[in-house]
Amino acid sequence: MLEKLYEKIWRRIGGKPWTEIIREDAQREPLLYLLIFLAGGIFLAIKAKQHWWQILLGFTLGILVGHLWW
Repeated sequence: MLEKLYEKIWRRIGGKPWTEIIREDAQREPLLYLLIFLAGGIFLAIKAKQHWWQILLGFTLGILVGHLWW
């Protein structure tokens, strides 16, 4: 059942894996994705209260590593 659902979605989005679609989109609009991840980090930092600096450090390292890898 999940296989058929995935196949329907696959055909609808053009026969590409969703990771490739996201990668192409992120290469067209890198600032948008950086802002999305920044907003996610800030949201988690607000929710984490006293451990905010650990979460922001993790997001910063993730953005740097992701930027260099991509």
